[in-house]
Amino acid sequence: MKGEEAFKTIFGIEFEKVKEFFSDLSKVDPKNAVPQGKVVNVYLVIRANNELLIRHEGGEDVTLGTFGNEKYPIILYDKFQSTYRRKELELLRGNYNQHKTEVDKIREKNDDWFCALRPTASTKKQEERIGGLCGECPDCMSFGFAVREGGNYNVKSRIEGDLLISTIPESKSVVVRTFNAVDDVTKTTLIGGEEGGAGRTGALFRLSLVKEGTIFVAKIVMKDISLNDFLIKIAALSVISKIGGKTTDFGNIKVFIPAIMFSTYEVSSSYDMFNLVKGKDDVESVILPINQHLEKIKKGVLVTSKDFSEKIQSTLFRSDGTLDPEIVLKSWEEAKNFKKSIELFIVAKK
Repeated sequence: MKGEEAFKTIFGIEFEKVKEFFSDLSKVDPKNAVPQGKVVNVYLVIRANNELLIRHEGGEDVTLGTFGNEKYPIILYDKFQSTYRRKELELLRGNYNQHKTEVDKIREKNDDWFCALRPTASTKKQEERIGGLCGECPDCMSFGFAVREGGNYNVKSRIEGDLLISTIPESKSVVVRTFNAVDDVTKTTLIGGEEGGAGRTGALFRLSLVKEGTIFVAKIVMKDISLNDFLIKIAALSVISKIGGKTTDFGNIKVFIPAIMFSTYEVSSSYDMFNLVKGKDDVESVILPINQHLEKIKKGVLVTSKDFSEKIQSTLFRSDGTLDPEIVLKSWEEAKNFKKSIELFIVAKK
């Protein structure tokens, strides 16, 4: 399916109406290496479908933000982006396994493509950093990478986001639970010993968890992005299902995409959305006022729905769960053109 056709199927409008808000990466052009003022604002509502372990220190620590006189659970965008990026890479790998020849032809390489968010440690300074990035795929060319991660120059992320803020305060949305300490290998309370021996322990630990059903509001912006890359990005967003720690037991979420605004700059924020809907505890009562608010302040073209996710999935995914290959291959071509545009721009400035 062509990108323009998929866009119309999902959003009900012709791509021509929003074409000016997307970058044309169908060819190499050094001008594409600098910001063009083309912004896609994506507004999200996220529901916890079971308890979430969202922390930044110990087991009883929940990431909180203070708004007014109360504290609310928040999810840092960096944590969400990590989940988001890994999901997109999963989808790209699934496509690559089926269309290796076509992708390698676009890459102009014969080696096996590999790209992963993989924390590694420097042997000298013992600092954690990300390794395994390829510096050429649609994920790297949108989310960016640093010199030491995937190339000989930096690429700034064109996907940015706000805090994810709970609509319900900590007092009503966080629960503390106590568990037996369990050995990671044996999955029993026998830790470092034999059954019936000194290895059995009655140790306990506690976790602070965000309650099931808690709603978060969020906003992501995609800057100077191409149509096909945009379609892959919203496809990945629509199928994110886990976030946080210990996702074997916790972390199930559902991502709703009720509104997208195509503009020349960022419009509104997750904090604005939070102020509109704080105290509300169900998805429908959160989405309606957000969409009404965006209608009042829209700058550019706004599309709204109860949730675009299902339409995105039915349009962009095939029956085997892989993304539409034509759109993915086009995205690879656009990523290559963007990479070459940057390299030409760097050479021209030397």
